[in-house]
Amino acid sequence: MNKIILASQSPRRKELLGKTGFPFDVVVSDCDENTDEKRPDKLVMELASLKAHDVYTKCGGHIILGADTVVAHKGEILGKPKDKEEAFSMIKSFAGDTHQVYTGVCIIIPGELNDKDIVYNVDGTVRDFKVTDEPDGSLQISYNVKTDVIVSDITDEEITGYVETGEPMDKAGAYAIQGLFAPYISSINGDYYNVVGLPVCSIYKLLKNIKGLKA
Repeated sequence: MNKIILASQSPRRKELLGKTGFPFDVVVSDCDENTDEKRPDKLVMELASLKAHDVYTKCGGHIILGADTVVAHKGEILGKPKDKEEAFSMIKSFAGDTHQVYTGVCIIIPGELNDKDIVYNVDGTVRDFKVTDEPDGSLQISYNVKTDVIVSDITDEEITGYVETGEPMDKAGAYAIQGLFAPYISSINGDYYNVVGLPVCSIYKLLKNIKGLKA
């Protein structure tokens, strides 16, 4: 039986994919994620594809979902902070300003489910949507979603207090929008769940059109 496999160890992505209602398993990719790509929107698509293809080699015959998320401010990619000082610096850099969160998505559909009449029903947040027929007969769907996040002014004392909670240390951009950083989010423009780590709406719309899948 064909099933969905999430190529991610992120508990947040696991929780979000669960909201679609589709049953799935998790297989973590151990591919080399080194890349020379500097553009955040291209980077997340490349890494999502690498993760998905790595797991596809292990779990051929199943639908693979890979994803990658980065935070960028003024074109600079902000990864996970190495220490408290870097976490403080990251938050200080975009306090009182707007930054972007990009998530790249790659879905690989095996050949036996590669329905030529599949309806690519996606929402307006999707960017750079691409469908590729792979040499083995499988289908790769890839795209990225961008969300603008507007952060209010934050004092140094507030930043320090947040950093001391430890929450920023395993988060890209050194914050969790769904966590203790919530009081400092002024507004967003785009998909909220994209900032958490997975653009749920667009993924659901794609998955529900694959034959044999039921939520």
